[in-house]
Amino acid sequence: MTTLMRPPVGIVGAGPVGLVAALRLAGLGVPTVVLEADPELVKQGSKACLIQGDVLEVLDKVGCAETIADEGVTWTVARTYVRNREIRAAEYPRGPGFGPFVNISQHRIEQVLAAAAEAEPLCDVRWGHRVTGVSQDAGSVTARVSTALGEEDLVFSHLVACDGVRSGLRELMGVEWTGYTHRDRFLITDIRARLPLAKERHFHYDPVFNPGRQLVMHPQPDDVWRIDWQLPPDADIEAERADGRFDQRVRAVIGDVPYEVDWVSTYRFHQRVVDRLRVGRVLFAGDAAHALPPYGSRGMNSGIQDADNLAWKIALVRAGTAGEELLETYHGERYAAAEENLRVTEATIRFMVPPNRIRRWTRAVLLTLSRSLGLARKHVNSGRMAEPFTYTGSPLVETGHPLLGAFAPDCRVVVEGVPTRLRTLLGGGFVGLVFASTGQGAAAVAEAAWARPWDVPARLVAVLPPGAPVDGLSPEITVATAVDDAVDAYGTGWWLVRPDGHLAARDRSGESFPSALRAAAGIVGSELVDRVAEPS
Repeated sequence: MTTLMRPPVGIVGAGPVGLVAALRLAGLGVPTVVLEADPELVKQGSKACLIQGDVLEVLDKVGCAETIADEGVTWTVARTYVRNREIRAAEYPRGPGFGPFVNISQHRIEQVLAAAAEAEPLCDVRWGHRVTGVSQDAGSVTARVSTALGEEDLVFSHLVACDGVRSGLRELMGVEWTGYTHRDRFLITDIRARLPLAKERHFHYDPVFNPGRQLVMHPQPDDVWRIDWQLPPDADIEAERADGRFDQRVRAVIGDVPYEVDWVSTYRFHQRVVDRLRVGRVLFAGDAAHALPPYGSRGMNSGIQDADNLAWKIALVRAGTAGEELLETYHGERYAAAEENLRVTEATIRFMVPPNRIRRWTRAVLLTLSRSLGLARKHVNSGRMAEPFTYTGSPLVETGHPLLGAFAPDCRVVVEGVPTRLRTLLGGGFVGLVFASTGQGAAAVAEAAWARPWDVPARLVAVLPPGAPVDGLSPEITVATAVDDAVDAYGTGWWLVRPDGHLAARDRSGESFPSALRAAAGIVGSELVDRVAEPS
């Protein structure tokens, strides 16, 4: 059989989304070339300043989560204030893995990811490479790249556009950038100061230090605090910095505490999504695909989930296991996730910045009532925090159970005498989790699953209760002993987990496992289409 060498996957943009895409593809055996227009990694304030715990699980698959979690500020309480009085403290449980939210600058995350990519043989990161043109045919994508040495054409099997909110790839590909940019301006200031505040999220409506508007405070590592003001229309921050009013603005919030300014910038937020996340062999991810307000910290977090979704699909297509049509499910699943994020943030925007007089009056009454009336407090919208999207309605996900399509719940397990977590056993490919009371019960499910050949590679993990006998289990099956009640969410039987950690199928009989595996990989029909075997 003839073996054909394939070109690598091209990734445009060395931000967190592009670097995660490159590292996840490398973990699946796929070589990548990352093209970044800037000559080096550039610090641009804190930009994104929070990574959600479930998204850290994606970074854990590429060996970067522990460093970020250890350096960041983990918090579990979000406090909301109205006119300087606390009305609500939302508490988020801390599971067996990473904390629910970890505050750390996007720049630091990029540093950690870039170091990992530079050390990965399958990742080729090229700084100072700006993409100026794109063409594609049925088998490849060609990018025209401008460098300090001139222009060159690079050929890729696929091209992933992760070049941010001002994406040049969007214009080159002619995709529609739907939605709007908000008229109000916001001010980000990162200051270094030792403040007498709990290291938690602090959200203020109509505080004395920003009357009639909002202000959010997030702790960062090394005594840095992110302060985000909604600005009045006539605010001139450069003039404030020149004449001393900026210091007064900061002092009104923090009091008479020594501080240093680390970063200052203003911005207008977007509510936008491209009409197509896939255009042939070009795929859009992160801010190049969707731009969101900072409320709930959905931007970088959803972008990293984009990268995790597309990596395994590209890997299956390149391996010849699935056809190019599998990539259409990237658009379907992640466009639905973007729409959900836009719905959530639009509701928050309409509360924070009421669009008309009636809504402004209604909000003012509600904020006043919330200071003394408990029933009113739950209606004060300070931004619902990000969480992984559940892929209900996806052709790759079965129906019939509320967990199907969701990110797999975690639980504490012991494997070969070593305490760990269930999620650490996921991510390298498809995994069948077999929940049984004994090893023999799990073995029976496995034998039925193995009775027919599998068209897609997968591993089996038997999850058993403490003290359960393991007789009859094949050495090919990983045995995990569950040691907490969180495992009860799964019940008994098997669950199929995709490489991105989402649950695709479940059943009690192992006989249905091969067909479920095919469906989760987007393979249709009774036979695989004959393809030339190609290396990744």
